[in-house]
Amino acid sequence: MALILCVIAQTWLSYVDSSLAFIGLDTADISFRTDYSIRDPYRFDIVNDLLEKPLTSKAVVEGLAKKYWDMRDQGIESLIGLYGYEVKFKADDFEKTLTDCHKELSMIYANMPESLLYVFEELTRFDPGLTASIDEEKAEEKRYDSLCAYLNMHSTEIDYEHLFNVFLRLRYAVGEYSEWLAGISRERFMHGDIGSVLFYQEMDFGTVVIGDTGANFYNDSFALIIDLGGNDIYDCPFREKSFQMIIDISGDDRYQGGDYAVAAGVTGISIIIDEAGNDHYQAGCYSLGCGVYGCGMLVDKEGNDRYIGDTFTQGAGGFGIGILHDDQGNDVYEAALYAQGFASTYGVGVLAERDGNDMYIIRPKYIDEIRYLDHYLSLSQGFTIGFRPDLSAGVGLILERGGNDYYLSDIFGQGSGYWYGIGTIIEEKGNDSYVSYQYAQGSGVHIAIGLLIDQQGDDNYVAKGVAQGCGHDLAYGLLHDIGGDDSYVAFDLSQGAGNANGIGFLIDETGDDSYSVKRTNNTQGHGDFRREYGSIGLLMDIEGDDVYVPDAQDSYLWKKGAYGLGIDWRNGDKE
Repeated sequence: MALILCVIAQTWLSYVDSSLAFIGLDTADISFRTDYSIRDPYRFDIVNDLLEKPLTSKAVVEGLAKKYWDMRDQGIESLIGLYGYEVKFKADDFEKTLTDCHKELSMIYANMPESLLYVFEELTRFDPGLTASIDEEKAEEKRYDSLCAYLNMHSTEIDYEHLFNVFLRLRYAVGEYSEWLAGISRERFMHGDIGSVLFYQEMDFGTVVIGDTGANFYNDSFALIIDLGGNDIYDCPFREKSFQMIIDISGDDRYQGGDYAVAAGVTGISIIIDEAGNDHYQAGCYSLGCGVYGCGMLVDKEGNDRYIGDTFTQGAGGFGIGILHDDQGNDVYEAALYAQGFASTYGVGVLAERDGNDMYIIRPKYIDEIRYLDHYLSLSQGFTIGFRPDLSAGVGLILERGGNDYYLSDIFGQGSGYWYGIGTIIEEKGNDSYVSYQYAQGSGVHIAIGLLIDQQGDDNYVAKGVAQGCGHDLAYGLLHDIGGDDSYVAFDLSQGAGNANGIGFLIDETGDDSYSVKRTNNTQGHGDFRREYGSIGLLMDIEGDDVYVPDAQDSYLWKKGAYGLGIDWRNGDKE
Protein backbone atom coordinates (compact mmCIF):
# COMPACT_ATOMS: atom_id res chain seq x y z
CA MET A 1 0.00 0.00 0.00
CA ALA A 2 2.81 2.44 0.87
CA LEU A 3 4.42 1.84 -2.52
CA ILE A 4 1.13 2.45 -4.32
CA LEU A 5 0.56 5.73 -2.46
CA CYS A 6 4.08 6.82 -3.33
CA VAL A 7 3.48 6.10 -7.01
CA ILE A 8 0.20 8.02 -6.98
CA ALA A 9 1.81 11.01 -5.26
CA GLN A 10 4.64 11.01 -7.80
CA THR A 11 2.15 10.76 -10.64
CA TRP A 12 0.24 13.94 -9.87
CA LEU A 13 3.45 15.86 -9.16
CA SER A 14 4.93 14.69 -12.44
CA TYR A 15 1.84 16.00 -14.23
CA VAL A 16 2.25 19.33 -12.45
CA ASP A 17 5.88 19.48 -13.55
CA SER A 18 4.96 18.66 -17.15
CA SER A 19 2.16 21.23 -17.09
CA LEU A 20 4.35 24.02 -15.72
CA ALA A 21 6.84 23.40 -18.52
CA PHE A 22 4.35 24.96 -20.95
CA ILE A 23 4.81 28.31 -19.18
CA GLY A 24 8.56 27.96 -18.73
CA LEU A 25 8.50 26.78 -15.10
CA ASP A 26 8.96 23.60 -13.09
CA THR A 27 8.01 22.47 -9.59
CA ALA A 28 11.19 24.01 -8.12
CA ASP A 29 9.80 27.45 -9.03
CA ILE A 30 6.78 26.99 -6.75
CA SER A 31 8.08 28.72 -3.64
CA PHE A 32 7.73 31.80 -1.45
CA ARG A 33 10.18 33.70 0.69
CA THR A 34 9.40 33.70 4.41
CA ASP A 35 10.97 37.05 5.34
CA TYR A 36 8.33 39.45 4.05
CA SER A 37 7.77 40.47 7.66
CA ILE A 38 9.66 40.09 10.93
CA ARG A 39 8.96 36.67 12.41
CA ASP A 40 7.05 36.85 15.68
CA PRO A 41 7.75 34.23 18.40
CA TYR A 42 4.47 32.39 17.76
CA ARG A 43 4.87 31.34 14.14
CA PHE A 44 4.93 27.58 13.58
CA ASP A 45 7.97 26.15 11.78
CA ILE A 46 5.65 24.10 9.57
CA VAL A 47 4.24 27.34 8.13
CA ASN A 48 7.64 28.57 6.97
CA ASP A 49 8.52 25.10 5.68
CA LEU A 50 5.38 24.85 3.54
CA LEU A 51 5.65 28.40 2.24
CA GLU A 52 9.13 27.55 1.00
CA LYS A 53 7.87 24.27 -0.53
CA PRO A 54 4.11 24.62 -1.12
CA LEU A 55 3.84 21.48 -3.24
CA THR A 56 4.74 19.38 -0.19
CA SER A 57 1.69 20.74 1.68
CA LYS A 58 -0.66 17.95 0.64
CA ALA A 59 1.68 15.17 1.76
CA VAL A 60 2.50 16.94 5.03
CA VAL A 61 -1.10 17.54 6.15
CA GLU A 62 -2.18 14.06 5.03
CA GLY A 63 0.67 12.67 7.13
CA LEU A 64 -0.51 14.74 10.09
CA ALA A 65 -4.05 13.40 9.61
CA LYS A 66 -2.79 9.82 9.50
CA LYS A 67 -0.90 10.28 12.76
CA TYR A 68 -4.00 11.77 14.34
CA TRP A 69 -6.20 8.80 13.40
CA ASP A 70 -3.57 6.17 14.21
CA MET A 71 -2.98 7.32 17.80
CA ARG A 72 -5.30 6.33 20.64
CA ASP A 73 -5.08 9.76 22.29
CA GLN A 74 -6.81 11.62 19.41
CA GLY A 75 -3.37 12.45 18.06
CA ILE A 76 -2.42 14.86 20.83
CA GLU A 77 1.23 13.86 20.52
CA SER A 78 1.25 14.75 16.82
CA LEU A 79 -0.36 18.12 17.57
CA ILE A 80 2.18 18.87 20.30
CA GLY A 81 4.82 18.05 17.70
CA LEU A 82 3.68 21.04 15.63
CA TYR A 83 5.01 23.27 18.42
CA GLY A 84 8.35 21.47 18.42
CA TYR A 85 7.95 20.43 22.04
CA GLU A 86 9.15 17.15 23.50
CA VAL A 87 6.53 14.74 24.80
CA LYS A 88 7.40 13.82 28.39
CA PHE A 89 4.60 11.45 29.27
CA LYS A 90 4.55 9.01 32.16
CA ALA A 91 1.69 6.69 33.16
CA ASP A 92 0.63 6.66 36.81
CA ASP A 93 -2.17 5.79 39.20
CA PHE A 94 -5.43 7.53 38.18
CA GLU A 95 -6.01 9.51 41.37
CA LYS A 96 -2.34 10.43 41.71
CA THR A 97 -2.33 11.67 38.12
CA LEU A 98 -5.25 14.00 38.81
CA THR A 99 -3.66 15.31 42.01
CA ASP A 100 -0.31 15.92 40.33
CA CYS A 101 -1.86 17.59 37.28
CA HIS A 102 -3.86 19.97 39.47
CA LYS A 103 -0.67 21.07 41.25
CA GLU A 104 1.26 21.40 38.01
CA LEU A 105 -1.41 23.57 36.41
CA SER A 106 -1.21 25.96 39.36
CA MET A 107 2.51 26.34 38.67
CA ILE A 108 2.04 26.70 34.90
CA TYR A 109 -0.24 29.71 35.35
CA ALA A 110 1.62 31.27 38.28
CA ASN A 111 3.12 34.08 36.16
CA MET A 112 0.19 34.64 33.81
CA PRO A 113 -1.05 38.26 33.90
CA GLU A 114 -4.68 38.43 34.97
CA SER A 115 -5.57 40.67 32.01
CA LEU A 116 -4.14 38.35 29.33
CA LEU A 117 -7.36 36.42 28.75
CA TYR A 118 -9.35 39.66 28.71
CA VAL A 119 -7.09 41.12 26.00
CA PHE A 120 -7.40 37.98 23.87
CA GLU A 121 -11.17 38.07 24.22
CA GLU A 122 -11.26 41.73 23.19
CA LEU A 123 -9.43 40.83 19.99
CA THR A 124 -11.60 37.84 19.08
CA ARG A 125 -15.11 38.78 20.17
CA PHE A 126 -17.04 40.58 17.42
CA ASP A 127 -19.77 43.20 17.68
CA PRO A 128 -22.51 42.35 15.13
CA GLY A 129 -23.25 46.05 14.60
CA LEU A 130 -21.65 48.33 12.02
CA THR A 131 -18.90 50.82 12.85
CA ALA A 132 -20.49 54.22 13.43
CA SER A 133 -17.86 56.60 12.03
CA ILE A 134 -14.39 56.98 10.51
CA ASP A 135 -13.10 58.43 13.78
CA GLU A 136 -14.30 55.35 15.61
CA GLU A 137 -12.51 53.16 13.08
CA LYS A 138 -9.24 55.04 13.62
CA ALA A 139 -9.59 54.76 17.38
CA GLU A 140 -10.30 51.05 17.03
CA GLU A 141 -7.19 50.53 14.87
CA LYS A 142 -5.03 52.22 17.51
CA ARG A 143 -6.58 50.10 20.23
CA TYR A 144 -6.07 46.95 18.13
CA ASP A 145 -2.34 47.70 17.78
CA SER A 146 -2.03 48.21 21.52
CA LEU A 147 -3.81 44.94 22.36
CA CYS A 148 -1.69 42.98 19.86
CA ALA A 149 1.48 44.41 21.38
CA TYR A 150 0.30 43.27 24.82
CA LEU A 151 -0.34 39.72 23.59
CA ASN A 152 3.04 39.62 21.89
CA MET A 153 4.81 40.68 25.06
CA HIS A 154 2.98 38.61 27.68
CA SER A 155 1.78 35.40 26.02
CA THR A 156 5.25 33.90 26.48
CA GLU A 157 4.74 33.86 30.26
CA ILE A 158 3.01 30.46 30.14
CA ASP A 159 5.01 27.23 30.00
CA TYR A 160 3.24 25.70 26.98
CA GLU A 161 5.44 22.61 26.82
CA HIS A 162 4.52 21.76 30.40
CA LEU A 163 0.85 22.60 29.74
CA PHE A 164 0.58 20.32 26.71
CA ASN A 165 2.24 17.43 28.52
CA VAL A 166 -0.24 17.77 31.38
CA PHE A 167 -3.01 17.70 28.78
CA LEU A 168 -1.61 14.50 27.29
CA ARG A 169 -1.26 12.94 30.73
CA LEU A 170 -4.89 13.72 31.61
CA ARG A 171 -6.11 12.34 28.28
CA TYR A 172 -4.32 9.06 28.91
CA ALA A 173 -5.71 8.98 32.46
CA VAL A 174 -9.23 8.80 31.02
CA GLY A 175 -8.42 5.32 29.77
CA GLU A 176 -7.33 4.22 33.25
CA TYR A 177 -10.29 5.35 35.35
CA SER A 178 -12.14 1.99 35.39
CA GLU A 179 -9.64 0.33 37.74
CA TRP A 180 -9.87 3.26 40.16
CA LEU A 181 -13.67 3.20 39.92
CA ALA A 182 -13.81 -0.51 40.75
CA GLY A 183 -11.70 0.03 43.85
CA ILE A 184 -13.70 2.76 45.61
CA SER A 185 -16.62 2.25 47.97
CA ARG A 186 -19.96 3.23 46.40
CA GLU A 187 -23.40 3.65 47.91
CA ARG A 188 -26.51 5.09 46.26
CA PHE A 189 -27.95 8.27 47.82
CA MET A 190 -29.66 11.49 46.76
CA HIS A 191 -27.54 14.63 46.63
CA GLY A 192 -29.18 18.03 46.15
CA ASP A 193 -29.99 19.01 42.57
CA ILE A 194 -27.78 16.28 41.14
CA GLY A 195 -30.13 13.42 41.91
CA SER A 196 -29.08 9.87 42.69
CA VAL A 197 -25.30 9.46 43.06
CA LEU A 198 -22.97 6.66 44.10
CA PHE A 199 -20.03 8.74 45.30
CA TYR A 200 -19.46 12.38 46.25
CA GLN A 201 -16.24 13.59 47.82
CA GLU A 202 -13.93 16.59 48.06
CA MET A 203 -10.40 15.68 47.04
CA ASP A 204 -7.12 17.57 46.78
CA PHE A 205 -7.81 18.44 43.14
CA GLY A 206 -11.52 19.30 43.55
CA THR A 207 -14.96 17.73 43.90
CA VAL A 208 -15.57 14.23 42.51
CA VAL A 209 -19.04 12.85 41.83
CA ILE A 210 -20.16 9.50 40.40
CA GLY A 211 -23.72 9.45 39.10
CA ASP A 212 -25.84 6.33 38.81
CA THR A 213 -27.81 5.14 35.77
CA GLY A 214 -30.72 7.53 36.26
CA ALA A 215 -31.19 11.08 35.03
CA ASN A 216 -28.85 13.51 36.79
CA PHE A 217 -28.36 17.27 36.75
CA TYR A 218 -24.82 18.57 37.28
CA ASN A 219 -24.58 22.33 37.82
CA ASP A 220 -21.34 23.05 39.65
CA SER A 221 -17.65 23.34 38.75
CA PHE A 222 -16.80 19.73 39.53
CA ALA A 223 -13.28 18.48 38.89
CA LEU A 224 -14.37 14.96 37.92
CA ILE A 225 -17.75 13.53 36.95
CA ILE A 226 -18.23 9.89 36.01
CA ASP A 227 -21.82 9.14 35.05
CA LEU A 228 -22.83 5.52 34.50
CA GLY A 229 -25.95 6.13 32.40
CA GLY A 230 -29.23 7.95 31.97
CA ASN A 231 -30.33 11.08 30.16
CA ASP A 232 -28.31 13.69 32.01
CA ILE A 233 -27.91 17.47 31.95
CA TYR A 234 -24.52 19.13 32.44
CA ASP A 235 -24.32 22.87 33.17
CA CYS A 236 -20.86 23.10 34.72
CA PRO A 237 -18.76 26.31 34.80
CA PHE A 238 -15.16 25.96 33.66
CA ARG A 239 -12.37 25.66 36.22
CA GLU A 240 -9.68 28.30 35.81
CA LYS A 241 -6.02 27.28 36.26
CA SER A 242 -7.04 23.69 36.93
CA PHE A 243 -8.81 20.89 35.07
CA GLN A 244 -12.29 19.48 34.57
CA MET A 245 -13.04 15.97 33.36
CA ILE A 246 -16.45 14.49 32.49
CA ILE A 247 -16.91 10.83 31.48
CA ASP A 248 -20.45 9.81 30.51
CA ILE A 249 -21.05 6.13 29.75
CA SER A 250 -24.46 6.22 28.05
CA GLY A 251 -27.70 8.13 27.61
CA ASP A 252 -29.12 10.95 25.51
CA ASP A 253 -27.42 13.81 27.32
CA ARG A 254 -27.50 17.58 27.18
CA TYR A 255 -24.38 19.67 27.76
CA GLN A 256 -25.17 23.36 28.10
CA GLY A 257 -23.79 26.69 29.26
CA GLY A 258 -22.98 30.24 28.27
CA ASP A 259 -19.51 31.51 27.39
CA TYR A 260 -16.51 29.49 28.62
CA ALA A 261 -18.50 26.27 28.92
CA VAL A 262 -18.65 22.66 27.69
CA ALA A 263 -15.07 21.42 27.15
CA ALA A 264 -13.73 24.96 27.45
CA GLY A 265 -10.01 24.70 28.14
CA VAL A 266 -9.61 28.38 28.93
CA THR A 267 -6.59 29.00 31.20
CA GLY A 268 -6.91 25.35 32.14
CA ILE A 269 -7.76 21.92 30.74
CA SER A 270 -11.25 20.57 30.09
CA ILE A 271 -12.02 17.08 28.75
CA ILE A 272 -15.43 15.55 28.00
CA ILE A 273 -15.75 11.92 26.89
CA ASP A 274 -19.27 10.78 25.96
CA GLU A 275 -19.36 7.07 25.16
CA ALA A 276 -22.86 6.67 23.66
CA GLY A 277 -26.21 8.34 23.05
CA ASN A 278 -27.84 10.99 20.89
CA ASP A 279 -26.47 14.06 22.60
CA HIS A 280 -27.02 17.81 22.43
CA TYR A 281 -24.15 20.24 23.05
CA GLN A 282 -24.97 23.95 23.26
CA ALA A 283 -22.95 26.87 24.60
CA GLY A 284 -21.88 30.40 23.72
CA CYS A 285 -18.40 31.71 22.91
CA TYR A 286 -15.18 29.84 23.77
CA SER A 287 -16.78 26.42 24.04
CA LEU A 288 -17.20 22.87 22.67
CA GLY A 289 -13.58 21.79 22.42
CA CYS A 290 -11.86 25.14 22.78
CA GLY A 291 -8.32 25.87 23.96
CA VAL A 292 -7.33 29.43 24.91
CA TYR A 293 -4.16 29.55 26.98
CA GLY A 294 -5.18 25.99 27.70
CA CYS A 295 -6.53 22.80 26.14
CA GLY A 296 -10.10 21.67 25.53
CA MET A 297 -11.25 18.33 24.16
CA LEU A 298 -14.74 17.03 23.46
CA VAL A 299 -14.95 13.39 22.34
CA ASP A 300 -18.29 11.82 21.38
CA LYS A 301 -18.00 8.17 20.42
CA GLU A 302 -21.49 7.25 19.24
CA GLY A 303 -24.90 8.69 18.36
CA ASN A 304 -26.58 11.30 16.20
CA ASP A 305 -25.45 14.50 17.89
CA ARG A 306 -26.02 18.23 17.58
CA TYR A 307 -23.42 20.88 18.39
CA ILE A 308 -24.40 24.57 18.69
CA GLY A 309 -22.01 27.38 19.56
CA ASP A 310 -21.21 30.99 18.71
CA THR A 311 -17.60 32.23 18.49
CA PHE A 312 -14.36 30.32 19.05
CA THR A 313 -16.01 26.95 19.27
CA GLN A 314 -16.12 23.37 17.94
CA GLY A 315 -12.43 22.59 17.72
CA ALA A 316 -10.85 26.04 18.14
CA GLY A 317 -7.42 26.94 19.51
CA GLY A 318 -5.56 30.15 20.30
CA PHE A 319 -2.37 29.95 22.37
CA GLY A 320 -3.56 26.42 23.02
CA ILE A 321 -5.18 23.31 21.56
CA GLY A 322 -8.89 22.76 20.92
CA ILE A 323 -10.30 19.43 19.71
CA LEU A 324 -13.81 18.25 18.88
CA HIS A 325 -13.79 14.57 17.93
CA ASP A 326 -16.87 12.56 16.90
CA ASP A 327 -16.63 8.89 15.94
CA GLN A 328 -20.06 7.82 14.69
CA GLY A 329 -23.47 9.17 13.78
CA ASN A 330 -25.12 11.71 11.52
CA ASP A 331 -24.19 14.95 13.25
CA VAL A 332 -25.00 18.64 12.87
CA TYR A 333 -22.51 21.40 13.70
CA GLU A 334 -23.75 24.99 13.88
CA ALA A 335 -21.76 28.09 14.83
CA ALA A 336 -21.27 31.73 13.86
CA LEU A 337 -17.54 32.60 13.79
CA TYR A 338 -14.06 31.19 14.45
CA ALA A 339 -15.36 27.64 14.54
CA GLN A 340 -15.12 24.08 13.24
CA GLY A 341 -11.40 23.46 13.01
CA PHE A 342 -10.25 27.03 13.65
CA ALA A 343 -6.88 28.34 14.82
CA SER A 344 -5.76 31.74 16.02
CA THR A 345 -2.21 32.72 16.97
CA TYR A 346 -0.12 29.86 18.41
CA GLY A 347 -3.21 27.70 18.31
CA VAL A 348 -4.18 24.34 16.89
CA GLY A 349 -7.87 23.70 16.26
CA VAL A 350 -9.14 20.30 15.11
CA LEU A 351 -12.62 19.05 14.26
CA ALA A 352 -12.33 15.33 13.54
CA GLU A 353 -15.21 13.16 12.26
CA ARG A 354 -14.76 9.45 11.72
CA ASP A 355 -18.07 8.46 10.10
CA GLY A 356 -21.59 9.65 9.33
CA ASN A 357 -23.43 12.05 7.05
CA ASP A 358 -22.66 15.36 8.71
CA MET A 359 -23.67 19.00 8.27
CA TYR A 360 -21.32 21.90 9.00
CA ILE A 361 -23.18 25.21 9.10
CA ILE A 362 -21.84 28.69 9.80
CA ARG A 363 -24.89 30.86 10.34
CA PRO A 364 -24.98 34.54 9.24
CA LYS A 365 -24.45 36.76 12.28
CA TYR A 366 -21.41 39.04 11.90
CA ILE A 367 -21.65 41.37 8.87
CA ASP A 368 -18.54 41.65 6.69
CA GLU A 369 -18.66 45.44 6.62
CA ILE A 370 -15.24 45.77 4.95
CA ARG A 371 -16.39 44.07 1.73
CA TYR A 372 -20.16 43.59 1.74
CA LEU A 373 -23.21 44.66 3.73
CA ASP A 374 -25.20 41.64 2.59
CA HIS A 375 -22.65 38.94 3.47
CA TYR A 376 -21.23 37.69 6.73
CA LEU A 377 -17.85 36.71 8.10
CA SER A 378 -17.44 32.99 8.74
CA LEU A 379 -13.71 32.53 9.40
CA SER A 380 -14.37 28.85 10.01
CA GLN A 381 -14.23 25.27 8.72
CA GLY A 382 -10.54 24.46 8.48
CA PHE A 383 -9.52 28.10 8.76
CA THR A 384 -6.80 30.10 10.49
CA ILE A 385 -6.07 33.78 10.95
CA GLY A 386 -3.55 35.74 12.99
CA PHE A 387 -3.45 39.37 14.06
CA ARG A 388 -1.95 41.02 11.01
CA PRO A 389 0.72 42.37 10.88
CA ASP A 390 1.95 41.55 14.39
CA LEU A 391 1.10 37.93 15.19
CA SER A 392 1.08 34.86 12.94
CA ALA A 393 -1.86 32.49 12.62
CA GLY A 394 -1.95 28.80 13.60
CA VAL A 395 -3.08 25.44 12.21
CA GLY A 396 -6.82 24.84 11.70
CA LEU A 397 -8.01 21.41 10.55
CA ILE A 398 -11.16 19.52 9.67
CA LEU A 399 -10.36 15.82 9.36
CA GLU A 400 -13.27 13.83 7.86
CA ARG A 401 -13.00 10.09 7.25
CA GLY A 402 -16.35 9.20 5.70
CA GLY A 403 -19.95 10.06 4.94
CA ASN A 404 -21.81 12.35 2.57
CA ASP A 405 -21.14 15.71 4.18
CA TYR A 406 -22.41 19.24 3.64
CA TYR A 407 -20.48 22.46 4.33
CA LEU A 408 -21.96 25.97 4.36
CA SER A 409 -20.01 29.18 5.01
CA ASP A 410 -19.92 32.73 3.64
CA ILE A 411 -16.72 34.84 3.81
CA PHE A 412 -13.49 32.93 4.67
CA GLY A 413 -13.83 29.21 5.20
CA GLN A 414 -13.54 25.65 3.96
CA GLY A 415 -9.79 25.20 3.84
CA SER A 416 -8.52 28.77 3.94
CA GLY A 417 -5.58 30.51 5.61
CA TYR A 418 -4.73 34.14 6.39
CA TRP A 419 -1.39 35.58 7.59
CA TYR A 420 1.27 32.93 8.20
CA GLY A 421 -0.98 30.00 9.01
CA ILE A 422 -2.40 26.78 7.55
CA GLY A 423 -6.13 26.12 7.12
CA THR A 424 -7.14 22.68 5.85
CA ILE A 425 -10.01 20.32 5.17
CA ILE A 426 -9.18 16.68 4.43
CA GLU A 427 -12.18 14.60 3.30
CA GLU A 428 -11.31 10.95 2.78
CA LYS A 429 -14.51 9.63 1.18
CA GLY A 430 -18.16 10.40 0.52
CA ASN A 431 -20.22 12.48 -1.87
CA ASP A 432 -19.71 15.91 -0.35
CA SER A 433 -21.08 19.40 -1.01
CA TYR A 434 -19.18 22.61 -0.32
CA VAL A 435 -21.01 25.94 -0.57
CA SER A 436 -19.35 29.26 0.24
CA TYR A 437 -19.09 32.78 -1.14
CA GLN A 438 -15.55 34.13 -1.00
CA TYR A 439 -12.06 33.20 0.24
CA ALA A 440 -12.91 29.52 0.44
CA GLN A 441 -12.34 25.98 -0.81
CA GLY A 442 -8.56 25.97 -0.92
CA SER A 443 -7.82 29.68 -0.61
CA GLY A 444 -4.55 31.12 0.68
CA VAL A 445 -4.66 34.83 1.55
CA HIS A 446 -1.87 37.22 2.63
CA ILE A 447 1.14 34.93 3.10
CA ALA A 448 -0.70 31.80 4.19
CA ILE A 449 -1.73 28.35 3.00
CA GLY A 450 -5.29 27.15 2.36
CA LEU A 451 -5.95 23.52 1.40
CA LEU A 452 -9.04 21.50 0.55
CA ILE A 453 -8.20 17.87 -0.18
CA ASP A 454 -11.03 15.50 -1.11
CA GLN A 455 -9.82 11.98 -1.75
CA GLN A 456 -12.91 10.14 -2.97
CA GLY A 457 -16.55 10.71 -3.96
CA ASP A 458 -18.77 12.61 -6.38
CA ASP A 459 -18.43 16.11 -4.96
CA ASN A 460 -20.01 19.49 -5.56
CA TYR A 461 -18.15 22.80 -5.12
CA VAL A 462 -19.94 26.18 -5.31
CA ALA A 463 -18.34 29.57 -4.61
CA LYS A 464 -18.29 33.14 -5.85
CA GLY A 465 -14.60 34.06 -5.91
CA VAL A 466 -11.07 33.87 -4.49
CA ALA A 467 -11.88 30.20 -4.17
CA GLN A 468 -11.42 26.68 -5.51
CA GLY A 469 -7.64 26.76 -5.56
CA CYS A 470 -6.78 30.46 -5.34
CA GLY A 471 -3.64 32.09 -3.96
CA HIS A 472 -3.93 35.80 -3.18
CA ASP A 473 -1.03 38.04 -2.12
CA LEU A 474 2.01 35.81 -1.68
CA ALA A 475 -0.12 32.86 -0.58
CA TYR A 476 -0.82 29.32 -1.75
CA GLY A 477 -4.30 27.91 -2.32
CA LEU A 478 -4.95 24.32 -3.36
CA LEU A 479 -8.12 22.40 -4.12
CA HIS A 480 -7.09 18.81 -4.86
CA ASP A 481 -9.78 16.24 -5.67
CA ILE A 482 -8.46 12.74 -6.26
CA GLY A 483 -11.43 10.64 -7.35
CA GLY A 484 -15.08 10.95 -8.39
CA ASP A 485 -17.31 12.74 -10.87
CA ASP A 486 -17.19 16.29 -9.56
CA SER A 487 -18.82 19.64 -10.28
CA TYR A 488 -17.09 23.01 -9.85
CA VAL A 489 -19.08 26.27 -10.09
CA ALA A 490 -17.64 29.76 -9.54
CA PHE A 491 -18.03 33.37 -10.67
CA ASP A 492 -14.54 34.92 -10.77
CA LEU A 493 -10.93 34.57 -9.55
CA SER A 494 -11.29 30.85 -8.93
CA GLN A 495 -10.50 27.37 -10.21
CA GLY A 496 -6.72 27.60 -10.28
CA ALA A 497 -6.10 31.34 -9.93
CA GLY A 498 -3.00 33.22 -8.80
CA ASN A 499 -3.46 36.86 -7.86
CA ALA A 500 -1.11 39.54 -6.47
CA ASN A 501 1.92 37.21 -6.56
CA GLY A 502 -0.03 34.27 -5.19
CA ILE A 503 -0.10 30.66 -6.38
CA GLY A 504 -3.42 28.86 -6.90
CA PHE A 505 -3.90 25.28 -8.07
CA LEU A 506 -7.03 23.27 -8.80
CA ILE A 507 -6.05 19.65 -9.43
CA ASP A 508 -8.53 16.90 -10.26
CA GLU A 509 -6.99 13.48 -10.82
CA THR A 510 -9.82 11.23 -12.06
CA GLY A 511 -13.51 11.26 -12.90
CA ASP A 512 -15.87 12.84 -15.40
CA ASP A 513 -15.99 16.41 -14.13
CA SER A 514 -17.64 19.71 -15.00
CA TYR A 515 -16.13 23.17 -14.56
CA SER A 516 -18.31 26.27 -14.85
CA VAL A 517 -17.42 29.96 -14.43
CA LYS A 518 -19.02 33.30 -15.25
CA ARG A 519 -15.90 35.38 -15.91
CA THR A 520 -13.28 33.76 -18.08
CA ASN A 521 -10.52 36.37 -17.84
CA ASN A 522 -9.38 35.47 -14.30
CA THR A 523 -10.48 31.86 -13.78
CA GLN A 524 -9.59 28.31 -14.82
CA GLY A 525 -5.82 28.74 -14.85
CA HIS A 526 -5.21 32.46 -14.35
CA GLY A 527 -1.98 34.18 -13.31
CA ASP A 528 -1.75 37.97 -13.27
CA PHE A 529 1.32 40.21 -13.23
CA ARG A 530 1.64 42.47 -10.20
CA ARG A 531 4.38 44.35 -8.33
CA GLU A 532 6.97 43.68 -11.05
CA TYR A 533 6.59 39.91 -11.06
CA GLY A 534 3.97 37.29 -11.66
CA SER A 535 1.38 35.07 -10.07
CA ILE A 536 0.85 31.41 -10.97
CA GLY A 537 -2.50 29.77 -11.63
CA LEU A 538 -3.05 26.19 -12.74
CA LEU A 539 -6.19 24.20 -13.46
CA MET A 540 -5.13 20.63 -14.18
CA ASP A 541 -7.44 17.70 -14.87
CA ILE A 542 -5.53 14.47 -15.34
CA GLU A 543 -8.15 11.97 -16.45
CA GLY A 544 -11.80 11.67 -17.45
CA ASP A 545 -14.36 12.98 -19.91
CA ASP A 546 -14.82 16.55 -18.72
CA VAL A 547 -16.96 19.56 -19.55
CA TYR A 548 -15.84 23.20 -19.31
CA VAL A 549 -18.17 26.19 -19.39
CA PRO A 550 -17.97 28.47 -21.22
CA ASP A 551 -15.00 28.00 -23.56
CA ALA A 552 -12.35 25.43 -22.56
CA GLN A 553 -12.31 21.87 -23.88
CA ASP A 554 -11.57 18.32 -22.85
CA SER A 555 -8.06 17.13 -23.82
CA TYR A 556 -6.97 20.72 -24.36
CA LEU A 557 -4.41 23.30 -23.17
CA TRP A 558 -4.93 27.03 -22.73
CA LYS A 559 -2.96 29.96 -21.29
CA LYS A 560 -4.17 33.03 -19.40
CA GLY A 561 -1.57 35.68 -18.63
CA ALA A 562 2.16 35.10 -18.37
CA TYR A 563 1.88 32.32 -15.80
CA GLY A 564 -1.70 31.09 -16.04
CA LEU A 565 -2.42 27.66 -17.48
CA GLY A 566 -5.31 25.27 -17.89
CA ILE A 567 -4.66 21.76 -19.10
CA ASP A 568 -6.78 18.65 -19.48
CA TRP A 569 -4.66 15.48 -19.75
CA ARG A 570 -7.40 13.25 -21.09
CA ASN A 571 -7.02 9.61 -20.00
CA GLY A 572 -3.76 10.56 -18.29
CA ASP A 573 -1.92 10.69 -21.62
CA LYS A 574 0.93 13.19 -21.37
CA GLU A 575 2.02 12.41 -24.89
